[in-house]
Amino acid sequence: MNGERPIETAVDLDPGLLESIFLFRSVNIDSIRGIFDFCKVRRLAAGEILFRPGQINWTVYFLLQGTLGIHLNNPDGQPLTILGPGESVGELSVIDRQPTTAYVVAREACLLMIMDEDILWSLVQSSHAVACNLLFTLARRLRHADSVVSGNVCLDKEEYHYGNFDALTGLPNRGWFTELLRRQCARSDRAGKPLSCLLIDIDGFKAFNESYGRQSGNRILYAMAATLNHHLRPTEIIARYGLDQFSILLPDTDIETARGVAVRLFRVISRSTPIMVEGKAVQHPSVSIGVTPLKPGQDADSFLAELEEVITRIKKEGGNSVSE
Repeated sequence: MNGERPIETAVDLDPGLLESIFLFRSVNIDSIRGIFDFCKVRRLAAGEILFRPGQINWTVYFLLQGTLGIHLNNPDGQPLTILGPGESVGELSVIDRQPTTAYVVAREACLLMIMDEDILWSLVQSSHAVACNLLFTLARRLRHADSVVSGNVCLDKEEYHYGNFDALTGLPNRGWFTELLRRQCARSDRAGKPLSCLLIDIDGFKAFNESYGRQSGNRILYAMAATLNHHLRPTEIIARYGLDQFSILLPDTDIETARGVAVRLFRVISRSTPIMVEGKAVQHPSVSIGVTPLKPGQDADSFLAELEEVITRIKKEGGNSVSE
């Protein structure tokens, strides 16, 4: 920044952008619209640093467009996690009044809404839904931090994270999921309890990337992961299974209940807010969801093979559906 003050401007924010912010989910935007008159927006260029370790911060930033990388030690290295549209950064330092502990770097051109701490606390006090959403956001951050601490110290922590988690979405990866599934299959078989699994495949993802570019494809993946994660119960375990696939493990869940979960997620995704690409709203691709129950004596490999066969069949039939 060369010591220059960042450019901040007031703006009449689009209601669609405000509703996409996680903090305002289930909140009547019109009922709190007056608060936004006190907020400003800031634009970041790709590579620009928003926060550095040790920085004093009194504001929360809500990401409206673009993606931000969180880096522990080196702003030029691999990010620990990536934040996408709808997410926020800075709330922890606002709440505990402690200096920031990581680099926050724009991975591409970003648009952020800035909210001072007094406005945040006013919102929390006036809206039960905002307070609940803030607690959910903090709990998710703590859970993510716990997963990193579960590894060894310093660099080993990052190696553990990258060995088990997907950098783009922050979700567990396929290797982690497969190992968990092996344990769950054995446990369910011994206890005689049901186990089901979903595989969600984004329809036409390759064509979408070719039409709108890889960055837009990454936004779809990130938004899809965030949407799924937000609408799952604590016992429903999600992972990024492939380039354009997400798997969801449902312990102690029979096929009828699993089918209900799949239909619920299918409807949520079909109503997803379009993403903005070069100033134009682009609809999210549809998805195909395969549902499979564990059979007596079945191991994880055959279980996954069966689930992949279901997805292959759905895709051949045109996709955009739920089947088993």
